[in-house]
Amino acid sequence: MCSSNLKTVIECYLADVRKGMVLFKEKIGDTHPLSAWRNGGLPQNGKLSENIEYEFHGIGCLLIFSDHKVDFDFGYGGRIDGFDLWRLSLFVESFSEKYPYYKNNDLLKRDFELSVKKRDIGKLDNPHCNLYYCLHDN
Repeated sequence: MCSSNLKTVIECYLADVRKGMVLFKEKIGDTHPLSAWRNGGLPQNGKLSENIEYEFHGIGCLLIFSDHKVDFDFGYGGRIDGFDLWRLSLFVESFSEKYPYYKNNDLLKRDFELSVKKRDIGKLDNPHCNLYYCLHDN
């Protein structure tokens, strides 16, 4: 199992991604947000709510909350539960008071690499997959 600190970071990061996707669904219905942007149905940046903005980039989106940022890529098959060390690092840095354990980025890297080694997190068996996913529910 991932360290409890890393597991908490991943769970909070993914919860914020899901929150953004719920707001996109309220705004544009069942259309995939990335498709909506690329087809002109959504501007590249805008507001999802009073205190959440978004900025599309490449195959991802930056969600800008009032007190932190969450950058994510849409994964293979439209998945939204992927992450990597860089994205988790940005998340932790913008939320440093919430995650003081990871004030030293080397600790986050160590826990991430250990979780990969233990196969708690990993990439999908797909050549187009560059994101990591939780491989276990706990």
